[in-house]
Amino acid sequence: MPARRRLIDLPPCETDRLGDIADLVTSALSSCSLREKLALAMKRKGFIPKLLELFQDCERSEATEALHQLHGIMRGILNLGKSSLFEVMFSQECIMDVLGCLEYDPSLAQPKHHRQFATKRAQLKKIVPIRDSKIQKKFHQMYQAQYIRANFLPNPDFGENYLPILSSFIRRKKEEIFRVLEKDEEFLSDVFVQLTNEATAEDERLELVNFLKDLCDFSLIFYQRREKFLQRSAKLGILPTLEILIGMDDLQVRAAATDILSDLMDFCPFMVQEFVMKEAQQSDPDTDLISVVIEQLICHSDPESGGAEQLMDVLCTLIDPGNLLRAAEAPQVFEFLNFFYTCCIPVLTAPISANATEGTCEIDNYQVAKRLALILKLLTFCVEWHKEHMRHYIISRDLLRRVVVLMNSKHTFLALNAFQFIKKIIGLRDELYNCYIAQGNLLEPFLYAVLENGAVYHLLTSSVIELLELIKLGDGNSLIGHLVENFCQALGTIDYVQTFGLNPRHEKEKHQQEQTVNSVPCCGSSSKAATPRPAVAAPKRRLREDCTDDEDQSNTAKRKRPRKR
Repeated sequence: MPARRRLIDLPPCETDRLGDIADLVTSALSSCSLREKLALAMKRKGFIPKLLELFQDCERSEATEALHQLHGIMRGILNLGKSSLFEVMFSQECIMDVLGCLEYDPSLAQPKHHRQFATKRAQLKKIVPIRDSKIQKKFHQMYQAQYIRANFLPNPDFGENYLPILSSFIRRKKEEIFRVLEKDEEFLSDVFVQLTNEATAEDERLELVNFLKDLCDFSLIFYQRREKFLQRSAKLGILPTLEILIGMDDLQVRAAATDILSDLMDFCPFMVQEFVMKEAQQSDPDTDLISVVIEQLICHSDPESGGAEQLMDVLCTLIDPGNLLRAAEAPQVFEFLNFFYTCCIPVLTAPISANATEGTCEIDNYQVAKRLALILKLLTFCVEWHKEHMRHYIISRDLLRRVVVLMNSKHTFLALNAFQFIKKIIGLRDELYNCYIAQGNLLEPFLYAVLENGAVYHLLTSSVIELLELIKLGDGNSLIGHLVENFCQALGTIDYVQTFGLNPRHEKEKHQQEQTVNSVPCCGSSSKAATPRPAVAAPKRRLREDCTDDEDQSNTAKRKRPRKR
């Protein structure tokens, strides 16, 4: 045979030759050709099973030095990074002895119990209802390879050579498993039944939901087969299953189910939205998916975690009107939004009403503040994309008054989210919103705080400046008139910024309105009637006394004389 095809001569598997075997494996790691030749020789001569038989003898005789040598040899064989050897090492016949070799790390005072843990996990994984014996073997090979990678990869003496090969080995096993299970409707039905069965133990349910998560993750990689798999899963009940799992008390099960739903929303949002809209037509609104997600969001034990943000993103995708219109006709979308604003959003805004009583904002709990900040982010999304429904809800429930209170929170992030909510409303330049804000005198707390703080920089001060700049940009904005008539004199005393010059803009608009009215031919008394201004609630006395327009002082004085008498 040519030299490049000649096999390496392997030492016999004997205790006194373990040093030679270790040296051979170590020397082969320095060359790609030597690794290839050594792996081929080991595979053809059945060398790994012989080493594992020797390991059993050494363990029975408690030959510590030999066990340490076998540990190094087995790690070296793993480091060769050859799939042909992985097939042998991760087989059911060999894997436990391979783990046994890896337990005897000479750097540790006591061996680790990898076999004991792997045995328990293997028993637990039998809960996955795979009937095909070949697929079962591949499934266990994949699991054991993942276990080896997770537990031995971080060691610094492990080379980088084997990593892509081992990852490729695991991926190939997953693909072989998926190709069979994706078409097995009986298998998927059994998984969904076991997941929702109250008799299923908690650890078994966690094992099943993690397997389903892996299956869904892997299925989404293959674009051509992804749609068929998702349609088949939807038909068999994956969404009702996730609805039940997300509502469970087990945090790990809930997190895994949320991950699956989030992936489905990313790859196939219309399928989930169609399911949610069908549920909205049912008579019992407390068992629908969207209500379950909202409940988990407002009750999340750790709002700062990624899970809470993930739930918020899921909700935003579910109620995105752009996506909804692709899943249903406009009348159905309108009906769904009516359901959402009637049954769901009151639950979502309840924590704001509970924690922001009028005039006070004493939220000491950091977790509560984070939860409220997340809710405000979602409400800001609704203001932008559900303009009519959200406007009706805010005005009818006087929600903005509660949000204004949150601007005084000692938690800066909560105050910022409250400000973004208010800024989004004013940025719409909607006169119905403007009249609501003016009639409720909802800007006075901001302006009062600016006067109290003076020139001292404060989050609220900068927020008010930004809001007033936004109001000044609006054409024909009734808020400008409201501010000029009630607060311009007091705000005129502030000379450390140039933002508060609202009066010239108001006078210009007033002059334009008068010219428009005068240019219309008189047709009776109705032609001279000015556009009625919305009623403005009286602000606090302190601001009212300071807010008289210069050129209207004489008229104001005349109006006050009868009251003084």
